[in-house]
Amino acid sequence: MNGKIVVYSPGRANLIGEHTDYNDGFILPFAIKRYVKIEIEPSKKFRVFSEQIKKGIEFNTLEKTNSWADYVIGMIVKLKEHGYDVKLFNMKIDSDLPMGAGLSSSAALEVGVGYAILSMMNYDINREELAKIAHECEVEFVGVRCGIMDQYAVALSKENHALFIDTMTREYKYIPFHLDSARIYLVDSGIKHELGSSEYNKRRKQCELALEAMGKKSFREVTMEDVERLIEPVLKKRALHVITENERVLKTLSALETENLQLVGRYLYESHYSLKDNYEVSCEEIDFMIEQFEEYADIYGARIVGAGFGGSVIVLANENFERIFEKVSQKYTTKFGIIPKLLTVETSDGVFRLE
Repeated sequence: MNGKIVVYSPGRANLIGEHTDYNDGFILPFAIKRYVKIEIEPSKKFRVFSEQIKKGIEFNTLEKTNSWADYVIGMIVKLKEHGYDVKLFNMKIDSDLPMGAGLSSSAALEVGVGYAILSMMNYDINREELAKIAHECEVEFVGVRCGIMDQYAVALSKENHALFIDTMTREYKYIPFHLDSARIYLVDSGIKHELGSSEYNKRRKQCELALEAMGKKSFREVTMEDVERLIEPVLKKRALHVITENERVLKTLSALETENLQLVGRYLYESHYSLKDNYEVSCEEIDFMIEQFEEYADIYGARIVGAGFGGSVIVLANENFERIFEKVSQKYTTKFGIIPKLLTVETSDGVFRLE
């Protein structure tokens, strides 16, 4: 076993392809240069300390605690199930990733913990397998029925690229992400969602019911005609979002190839309004922000990002955006009494060890 190891595990943003990853859809995420930092070294007990909340936990048994520690305990459990030896360790966790902002802090923690443990134990690390184990931790141990996007993006991303993933086949490819005249920004709305909330799992269930009603096994078999035949209005709306969002991802790929940022921006706005009206995962605060952004030509496009019900907005804009943001921020604060935060975003490699 090694001595102290330091691992940086990035957050992720998703350019487009929201709520499609658990529906056999297409997604286009990328890792960002904001990280969960994990220090690990061999110990005589399992000890984990969070710098962010100034709390630690010691444990001997690998049982659920219904706290943040479950992301660590769950990874130990899942690594062992996959045949990896996990010795006792002391772990310190810190982060500059805002919690609850839709930037996938939980996947960053899971993948980072797994990478740190495997590094400490001197295993060769297969990043795809690590992503799958982290996904199992989230779904089976923590209990959030998320898709694979977050764990894949955190484990597999490459700087200056987006990661196009077909979630049905789990195949992926790197898409050059050169914006030149534009930048990606993330605006933290200050409204926090709980990803484990009943609404998220409810959306998954509604998608399953929509497939059942259409007599299909996967949304990849579904046509617009199938959707039109759905009688139950809510199921029709959910299905409509999934198949149109898949189309938008493919159209965004084409627009990126020709560096047509106006088109990419249009698809972002279209995605937002589908998430608002068809998937119903937006909120008043974020809708207000998007409406403000639409008034400025310097902003190509924007949409809610992440699970929804708050979190962040991803924005594609030129460098005048910071000035525009100040104006919109003042209106937002006046209306809602909340100060939004602006994060500039740079693409990052996936999880890595500090050598």
